[in-house]
Amino acid sequence: MNLRKVLHHLLAYLLLVFTFIGTLVYSENVTSTYTVNKDFFNVMKAPQFSIYDASEQQLHYRIQSKFSLWHIIEIISYPSNEVIAKLRSQWFIWLYAANISIFDSSSNQWINGSIHKNLAFFGDKYTIVWNGKVIVMETKFASLITEFHDQQQGNLSAEFRKRWISFVWSDKYYLEIFSKEIPDTLYMLALAAKDYTDSQAKKHSESKGTSRN
Repeated sequence: MNLRKVLHHLLAYLLLVFTFIGTLVYSENVTSTYTVNKDFFNVMKAPQFSIYDASEQQLHYRIQSKFSLWHIIEIISYPSNEVIAKLRSQWFIWLYAANISIFDSSSNQWINGSIHKNLAFFGDKYTIVWNGKVIVMETKFASLITEFHDQQQGNLSAEFRKRWISFVWSDKYYLEIFSKEIPDTLYMLALAAKDYTDSQAKKHSESKGTSRN
């Protein structure tokens, strides 16, 4: 075996080792993983979702919407069937904004907050304020990945990815959470808010295209 083949096998082995180590470190940082499936039919209501574990075997939550001109949703925990988070949009001319309320199990109280969309020419950016924390939710231009960063510390606290199957069927997301400082339901409300604004923008674009024809 010549030197070139030895180096080739050595590099392949090192790449495999580093990939394995990186996977272990990444897995240790993930505290929760969910698969978020959007309902295929939503007539006269905002989008609704079923939230499962990563294997899609166990239903953990449902995001249900109300009949309204505004975006009004609740997160229901299963199997207790209890409402543990709420969102109600505000009326703004340009940018999405909503009030949120999340049940905090550590204090046994409902804590209010807000989420609003920031002006961004490329990609999407939202600011979430809850219980003294400021979280920035950002999607880069043409990216399927949306990240959440703690504004004070700058660390990545969660992210969700839109699955490719969303382009041929109902939307599906993969949500990963890296911190337990904030309830998982906050990220779920934010995901639903972004999906809602994206859906509204798509409908508006399609209606403009139809009117031109």
